[in-house]
Amino acid sequence: MFAAGVPLLSVALSVAFPAEGQKLPAVGRTYVIGAVQAGLQDPVTVNGVTTGVWRTGAFLAMAPVVPGTNTLEVVCGSERLVRSFVVAEPPKAGTWKPFKPVSSEDDSRLAKPSAWRTRGTLFMNRVRPRPDDGDALYYLPPQFILRGAEVQGTDWIAVWLDGRVGFLPPTSLVKLPAVPVPSASQPAPDPAAGFPSCPPYGVPPSAVRILVDPGHGGSDTGAISPHGWCEKDVNLLQAFAIRDALRKAGFQVLMTREDDSFPALYSRPKLAYDERVDAFISVHHNATRADRNPREARHTTTYASNEKGLALASAIQKRVAEALPDITNAGAQTKSFAVCRNPAVPSCLIEVDFINFPEGEEASWDPVRQRKVAAAVVRGVQDWMHE
Repeated sequence: MFAAGVPLLSVALSVAFPAEGQKLPAVGRTYVIGAVQAGLQDPVTVNGVTTGVWRTGAFLAMAPVVPGTNTLEVVCGSERLVRSFVVAEPPKAGTWKPFKPVSSEDDSRLAKPSAWRTRGTLFMNRVRPRPDDGDALYYLPPQFILRGAEVQGTDWIAVWLDGRVGFLPPTSLVKLPAVPVPSASQPAPDPAAGFPSCPPYGVPPSAVRILVDPGHGGSDTGAISPHGWCEKDVNLLQAFAIRDALRKAGFQVLMTREDDSFPALYSRPKLAYDERVDAFISVHHNATRADRNPREARHTTTYASNEKGLALASAIQKRVAEALPDITNAGAQTKSFAVCRNPAVPSCLIEVDFINFPEGEEASWDPVRQRKVAAAVVRGVQDWMHE
């Protein structure tokens, strides 16, 4: 048995990545991860090159690949496994063209302005500064009426608020031909109105509500480890440890999921918003892209998408990094993750470790390490409340 009662491999040899028939992007090499029975003395070779085996039986190799169909031959003793997968052709130069900004209503690509009504939830109605930009200018409530115009040749609607132009997909809007067209200078609503503007300074933990979000779930497995274990499962284990540590410290804790289910992506920040919690913490474990060696890329970090979230992320990341001194500390970073884009609730996403290599897999499923990380998160939240 290994790590919180998860059984070790019961077959002689397996490969977790690349999967049979998997389609990889245009890369020149890929990592190969898999496992053999722990304790076997036979070496593992990947396309004839010997690779080390970790004490759990997990192994990692980097293999060169070419565009088209590739074949791996993995051998351990008398066991032989052949795996085929496809690598994409490199993109042709000049095939991607950036979106040309719309600067005014005189732009020839714009249809005549009309009134439009939002029909999605607050987090679906995310007005972007550009169609190819993941950030947000505004979040609009349902049934909000504003000025907009179709952008010809695209699947976007240009909208105006505060004299600024932004973009929404047609799925978020309903055209209202009979309604007077609002002004381009119409004020944007403030979705953070009524929410605290700073952390809960001087408030006892018993009055502080925190929503913990185990990332992925259900059919969304997340990253895969050498033994074929899923990120969604270790996220849940780590989230339970954080929940328990926060409750022990006196905090009120809600969870977005407590089983192998998949709450819709935007329902997670919506729950934080609707419940008016004081903080939102999403729990994840990382993996590299196919062509990067996960052992070399290994680090821990905490992400946020705005200043509110960054204060929380920085406090938590400082403590998590102290608890994991053997892992590179990449610090708190700003990145536009959907669950972190909450304009009202301080939100962050922790990437505890990389699970797509042997040492990271073993550490991430270790319940002792999970409790250590959980205690660090609690200290980070306490620091955030007393800055």
